[in-house]
Amino acid sequence: MFKRKSVDAQVGDMFIKAHDTKKNVWVVEKIFEHVDGILHARLYAKNQPKTMITVSASTLADQDFFNRAPPSPAD
Repeated sequence: MFKRKSVDAQVGDMFIKAHDTKKNVWVVEKIFEHVDGILHARLYAKNQPKTMITVSASTLADQDFFNRAPPSPAD
């Protein structure tokens, strides 16, 4: 089994879940290698920073699950 050691995301990058009708923006807080050896990203909800999720880097890179958020004028 091959492990991907890099991810096309950095801390601060923003994503939207692919099928989220509300278009909530998720911000990458941390990228880390989990105990299983698979790269993961911890994200927080931009509008509710205490709400967090952790996903594998491959899930974050899969457009069936997440898309990059367009830059907002305030960023």
